[in-house]
Amino acid sequence: MGLPFSTWFVNIPLEMYKQTKQYFVALAVFFTVSDLAAQGYQALHGSPLAGSTAVFNNPAASVGSAYKWDLSLFSVQAKMSSNAPYYVSGVNGGLTMTEDIRSKFFHANLDVSLLNFLYKPDNDHAFNFGIRARSYNHVKTTAFRYSDSINSFHSFLIANDNQPYLEGFATHTGWLEADLNYSQVLFENSRSKLTGGVTLQIMKGLSGAFLKLNKVSYIESKTATDTLFNFTDGSGSAGYSSTWDQNSFTAARKEALTSFGLSLGIEYMIYNNEYSENGVNNNLNYEWKIGVSLMDIGSNKYKPSSNSVQLFSPSANITDILVDQKFTGAPDISAFKDSLTSVFTNSAAITNNFSITNPTRLIINVDRNFGNNLYINGELSMNFFSTSSYTKYRTRELNLLTITPRWETIGWGAYLPVQYNTQGQLWVGAAVKLGPLVLGLHNLGILAKNPTMNGGGYLLLSIHPFNKRNVLSKMDCPK
Repeated sequence: MGLPFSTWFVNIPLEMYKQTKQYFVALAVFFTVSDLAAQGYQALHGSPLAGSTAVFNNPAASVGSAYKWDLSLFSVQAKMSSNAPYYVSGVNGGLTMTEDIRSKFFHANLDVSLLNFLYKPDNDHAFNFGIRARSYNHVKTTAFRYSDSINSFHSFLIANDNQPYLEGFATHTGWLEADLNYSQVLFENSRSKLTGGVTLQIMKGLSGAFLKLNKVSYIESKTATDTLFNFTDGSGSAGYSSTWDQNSFTAARKEALTSFGLSLGIEYMIYNNEYSENGVNNNLNYEWKIGVSLMDIGSNKYKPSSNSVQLFSPSANITDILVDQKFTGAPDISAFKDSLTSVFTNSAAITNNFSITNPTRLIINVDRNFGNNLYINGELSMNFFSTSSYTKYRTRELNLLTITPRWETIGWGAYLPVQYNTQGQLWVGAAVKLGPLVLGLHNLGILAKNPTMNGGGYLLLSIHPFNKRNVLSKMDCPK
């Protein structure tokens, strides 16, 4: 392989990308290894001033918006969580990995949206439309030792000769999505309001890939001059979507399969007339707002490339030295596949379409209005799926529990989200709103014990009414 197992395992998808046509290399690298590695614009969750992007967290939020209309010209946000890679600055610095024995993981997701538009024809109904590009990437391994002295698969096995087996997975999915959202008021009186919303997601799966190793075990034997390792058991699979094999974006788009997704949500507001200027209820003067949403039901489907393969039972006569030789200098992805299948006794081409599940999750959001533009938002996000299934390809979000104090007006805002994520990491983030621009970081790193690559950020540029008199117009007057 010419690389230690840790490096080889993580870079299999990247090596596949390198063998594809140039147009798709750029798209795949953008999706997979962007430093802006996303669920929602965290600081704005629960806010009536979030505009058209609020439906990314709850489809009912569009009719609960303070604005009659909102146009998000551009937004991008990304999130990354890992316990292994980190960056060392300086002349001899660069990307490296923690030198210890433990399970390694890397999770990253990216969301880019263009021209999301919200329109409320009246105070009881709202429509929202937008185009998004999304990607989720997950890598996890069992415990292994890494050090800078490892420079081959052979040296990797010597350093990990006490591990019972090698196991892990990598999953990547990237797609384009058109969101069609509708929400309306379901019930309203002088003290409360209940709204509901639904988003239909029309998806084109542009890029999918996976790699799985299942308990690949080995035994050590010594010769007069060296130590050798022979494989004894295990299985695996590796593949990617046929869109990678196309020589133009147009051809790849035609090859991409269409899928559908669904998101549902409700919001319940309890009013406090002390917070309104004229004792009139509107979407700004609630005391409590409780939202429940079921997001991203569905999956993306992909046609497999002819180089996608399942692998069974390593060959007993294959040593780690031969593995190093077989994978050194493979000229293209087809030769790489041939080398990979020669390591195993049995193999089978993957010909059926494969699906990668979207990050389906239940979100409970509670927003408390204290008056004077001060709020506290609490959010619990519960994933339906684990990404570590050996038989399924799945994605999930990193959010778990977040508390966000905020001071916010129509034109200005300051936010301090504190998040405990699914990886057991505590992040303290920050964001500001400066007129039409929102800038935020998921993790300032002030609680970090080591310089691992965790966090990400978001940027949002939107246009909407900035005059409070226009916002609190007759659209918000009671019937």
